[in-house]
Amino acid sequence: MHFGYARVSAKDQHLDTQLDQLQAAGVERIYQEKISGTATQRPALQELLAGVRAGDTVTVARLNRLGRNSAHILQVVAALHERQVRFVALDLGIDTATPAGRLVLGIFAALAEYDRESIRERATAGIALAKAQGKHLGRRAGADAAKLAKVKACLDAGMSVHQAVAATGVSESSVKRYRRQLALQAPTAR
Repeated sequence: MHFGYARVSAKDQHLDTQLDQLQAAGVERIYQEKISGTATQRPALQELLAGVRAGDTVTVARLNRLGRNSAHILQVVAALHERQVRFVALDLGIDTATPAGRLVLGIFAALAEYDRESIRERATAGIALAKAQGKHLGRRAGADAAKLAKVKACLDAGMSVHQAVAATGVSESSVKRYRRQLALQAPTAR
């Protein structure tokens, strides 16, 4: 059986290009999901790996769709190889049925991890620069007094978090945060 795996990182991204490439490669069944490549626990990938048997082929349109962590990529491919399942990455011409394909896979998996680390370093440097320039990162400190008062009134009236969200228009996470804040401010009865 010829299986395919397609993945994008964000919910607003599309799998169309990968699906077209996999279908053109003769893939019979495609497992697809929208989840970060850094996540090693991916339901569709786990289902695919659980269903393959000796003699099957697993194909991806691009190697980095399997993951950006070289250790994880190599672990998945090694598990496939151990089970006598062929792995093909269309973008790089990798085919683990050959020794050269396995060598190239190791090299490109390391490059994919390097790319991920490079992105992380640039992001960290950007955050440090923003902090050094005095720019605020994240949510503003403190509570919005008007929203806090609305939430307090709802909670004092015995409303649930969901009811308070519906009544005030304040997000669920903010209502919960305000509830915790109010609980800390409440005097303890003795």
